[in-house]
Amino acid sequence: MTKRLVPIVVVFPSIILIGTIGYHLIEFWPWSDSFYMSVITVTTVGFSEVHPLSSNGRLFTGALIILGVGAITFSIGLITNYFLAGELQGIIRGKRMQRIIDSLSGHYVVCGYGEMGHQVCRELGRKGCELVVVDVSEEAVSRAREEGYLAFQGDAGLDHVLQQCGLERAKGLVVATDEDATNLLVVLTARVLRSEIPVVARANLEEVTDKLLRAGADRVMFPQSIVGRRMAQMLLNPEICDFLDVVSHDESLELLLENFRVCQGSLLESKSLEESNITELTGASLVGLKRPGRGVISSLKADTVLEQGDIVFALGTRDQVEKLGRLIDSECE
Repeated sequence: MTKRLVPIVVVFPSIILIGTIGYHLIEFWPWSDSFYMSVITVTTVGFSEVHPLSSNGRLFTGALIILGVGAITFSIGLITNYFLAGELQGIIRGKRMQRIIDSLSGHYVVCGYGEMGHQVCRELGRKGCELVVVDVSEEAVSRAREEGYLAFQGDAGLDHVLQQCGLERAKGLVVATDEDATNLLVVLTARVLRSEIPVVARANLEEVTDKLLRAGADRVMFPQSIVGRRMAQMLLNPEICDFLDVVSHDESLELLLENFRVCQGSLLESKSLEESNITELTGASLVGLKRPGRGVISSLKADTVLEQGDIVFALGTRDQVEKLGRLIDSECE
């Protein structure tokens, strides 16, 4: 509204000033009379002239009336557009949305709502995660809102935009715009604002992958590489790909692949798989683990010892996986 009022506040005094100077120079009236004549002319109140007008004065008065009427029409149009064209409602809706975002904690921030950003939001939403979308495109933001996401228009490379997204309270950040330069800037900005937040970024060119990692991204996705390998696997091992798709995406199937961290104080710590009796206690099967400094270990044996910080990958029904999760959580200090 302040931006709308600025032209109105500037235009009227400017016209009145022009009128005052004009009457003073054309009719040689005192400044007070010139100012008064200018005011009643611009506002079209219909009062009689302060003094009789010369022919030049009448021409000047006619031009001043046209300017005044134009200014009034312009002002009414601005105010009407503000209240009736949805802009006021948009501002109110935006402030209401910002209050909701300010109340969020443990949510995810998704920068960029193109095809990849859309798929990221769908998957996070399917998992029941709260998320906030930010994009520079008004069309993309409108599409995100129509699909039920909290979204607003802005440049995610700016500090205040990421802060509006609640980055300091977010659980993770996804950077998925179509521009590598923008992705690099967003990653750098996020790292400055919050160094410990997990960041997953998209690389549109393969040579940008290392730059994003050096900029602070924890993981970088180069879609063409992933899709290319997946397409080759679909040709070579189509049944395995179908099985993995079902396990990963079919909510109706009672078979899940989840991961859990072995924390300090857990009864699983320093125990072998044989000693822990995970399968007997929960029914879930451990299919691999990720160990700090050693990467992923996919070949597990009965004498494989679980260590603090290990991330174990479990396969089982929803009930079995939940039992394993409760078992690990309940055994932590």
